[in-house]
Amino acid sequence: MNFSSLIRAALAASFFLAPAIAQIQTLGGPDADRKASMLIFAEMTNGFTPHGAVAINYSQPEWKADYDKVLASGKFNGTTQRLGKNWWTSLDTTIALEIGGTKVEAGSYFLGLQIGKDGAPSLLLIDAKSAMQHGWLPFVTADWKTDTVAKLELHKDALAESQAKMTIAITADKDDTSKGKLSIQWGKHELSAAVAFHMHGKGDAKAAPKGEAKGHGDTKGAEKAHGEKN
Repeated sequence: MNFSSLIRAALAASFFLAPAIAQIQTLGGPDADRKASMLIFAEMTNGFTPHGAVAINYSQPEWKADYDKVLASGKFNGTTQRLGKNWWTSLDTTIALEIGGTKVEAGSYFLGLQIGKDGAPSLLLIDAKSAMQHGWLPFVTADWKTDTVAKLELHKDALAESQAKMTIAITADKDDTSKGKLSIQWGKHELSAAVAFHMHGKGDAKAAPKGEAKGHGDTKGAEKAHGEKN
C-alpha cells in the first residue's frame, strides 16, 4: 500500500470513528392562536393626551376534558408552570401597576404560573430583558428566576360556558379607570386578580427637550420629529 492509499484509509477511519454532529432543527412559524388584550388610558376632550398603556400578548392552548381530573388531583402543587402556549405570554406596561396587591413597575415582563404546595396559584412576572439575556424559554420553567409574584384567585367551575381556548384579558372599570381586573379563563375555571393602574397624571407628563414636540399640540415640533411634509 502506497502513502496516498494510507492517507485515504486514515481519513476514512477518522470519518467513521468521529462522533455524529448534532443537527439543529427549527420549530415554530406563524401563530394563528396569538391574541392580545390592550388598554390605552387617555384624555380626549381636547386633543389626545395619553396617560399610560398596558398590553398582554399570548397564544391560546386548547382545554381538554381530562384537565379537570388533573386539576383536582393536585398533581401540579408546588410547581412552576408556563402560561399559554408556544412563545411567552407577555405583559408590557408604560405605567406602574398593582396586581393582586403586588407592585409591578413599568416595563416588559414574561408571565408564568406558580402553584403553591396548597394549590394556591400565583402569577410570575419575569423581567423580559433578563430572560432574553439568559436565553430562558417559556417551556423550560426550571431556568426562570423572579422576585415579582402576584397572588391569583382560583374560581373553579365559575363560568357558565366552557372556554375551549384560554382567554386572558386585562380590563378597567368604567366608573373608575384606575381600577381593573386581570382574568385568565380556561375550561369552566377562572384565575383572577384585582389590578390598580397608577396612571400618569396631568402634571406628570415628562417635559420634552427644547426643540422637540410637546405632546400633540406643537405641530412644528411634530414635523421636525417625523420629517418634513412632502
